[in-house]
Amino acid sequence: MTPQGRVTKEQKQGCPQGSCSGPALWNLVANEILNQVWPVNIHIQAFADDFVLVIKADTNKSLVEDTQSAITQFSSWCSENELAISTEKTNYILFSNMVKSPKMTWNGYKIK
Repeated sequence: MTPQGRVTKEQKQGCPQGSCSGPALWNLVANEILNQVWPVNIHIQAFADDFVLVIKADTNKSLVEDTQSAITQFSSWCSENELAISTEKTNYILFSNMVKSPKMTWNGYKIK
């Protein structure tokens, strides 16, 4: 209520940015993926509503396979929770002596 009367805003989905309950609700959802069992060489971290998958591999082939496996696991969780991934904002950084960076994809989209 305001001095001019009742003010409302239609909400179609999710929790509006800056809401009081937004962080608590998000933490409940995000904790599920953070607490899933991941292979020993795959670690997941969350920063607000962004996630980082840190993957250690000894060969180019195992890096690609492990990354694709992690993406599959993460994508399944997103689908179960009706979350969408912004593939255009998805990136990877390679720390390696490899001569050529492997090609990574997320459900058919090339990761930059």
